[in-house]
Amino acid sequence: MIEDIIKTIQKLKGSMESNIPLLDLEINSIIENREQSFIRIERLLDTLLDYLYLGVGKDQFLKLNFYYGSFCPEYSENYSKFYHEIVD
Repeated sequence: MIEDIIKTIQKLKGSMESNIPLLDLEINSIIENREQSFIRIERLLDTLLDYLYLGVGKDQFLKLNFYYGSFCPEYSENYSKFYHEIVD
């Protein structure tokens, strides 16, 4: 039973890690194009918060949230709080 749970978590983490290059591309595109779509950015931040529970996506989260803070500091600060609740 425990072994099955561990295998499932390892599989999930592997899937998350394989998505990182695509997430990097999307984050870089948002930043390079100076997009300010709350929906798109918050969807990505929410996904990355989920990834953080398994230790994946820290750099991507911080990069995107830093960018988000450049035009929406109050929401970025909320995401920073969520981040610290997970990683601290």
